[in-house]
Amino acid sequence: MSFFAKAQVVGWIVLLSAFSGWGQTLTVVTEEYPPYNFQDSNSKRISGMATEVVEEILKRTHISYKLGIYPWARAYQMAQDAPNVLIYSIGRNAQRENLFKWVDVIAPYDVYLYRLKARPQVKVHSMDDLRNYKIGAVRDDIRAQYLEKAQIPMDLVVEDSANAKKLASRRIDMFPIDELGVVALYKREGLDPADVVKVFKLDALSTGLYMAFSKQTSDDVVRKCKAALAEMKRDGTFEKIRAKYLN
Repeated sequence: MSFFAKAQVVGWIVLLSAFSGWGQTLTVVTEEYPPYNFQDSNSKRISGMATEVVEEILKRTHISYKLGIYPWARAYQMAQDAPNVLIYSIGRNAQRENLFKWVDVIAPYDVYLYRLKARPQVKVHSMDDLRNYKIGAVRDDIRAQYLEKAQIPMDLVVEDSANAKKLASRRIDMFPIDELGVVALYKREGLDPADVVKVFKLDALSTGLYMAFSKQTSDDVVRKCKAALAEMKRDGTFEKIRAKYLN
């Protein structure tokens, strides 16, 4: 075998090993989005409804992992660029469908546009009405992607805490967030969730939050995680975790 041929073989072996998924530590990425995923201010541990589901899945599949919390745009890019990356909690749409290997829904998700309770003049009856207002959204988030597709102008930020503060200071008129997330977010930021009210439901986004893998991840890893999540839903573990945060 020539030196060039040997080099090609070695190269393929290295490449296949890098993408195999087994015998490696899985990189798990998420964002600060309570109550689904967040870093506890005291223990510094990453916790939340979705985090508990993901960690139980990885425990059942005996997959070693390293979990990190990042700005959403960075986590989203990591999951597209690198092998063996798991991302959560992520919304699923046509734009993202072929970017990842999807597992299943790991948390409920009902999205509304919220305004200040003190501003009843902010009214929305249809998507067209949104063009009359300044809407906050998180860059590369599924909510921003949906509004962009609908050609709704947005004021983009890195995370929802900035939207909450901008809404409080009336620098934006509304921002989209789910009904569980808004309460957790406002309490975390020292704001009163009673100060905001629902204006308009975004039905197309209210389909649940998922976990997904980078495309270069082994299909076997994805299959094992799908099976573990299905088992959790059958044996009541999934509902038990969910109930902790809904009650």
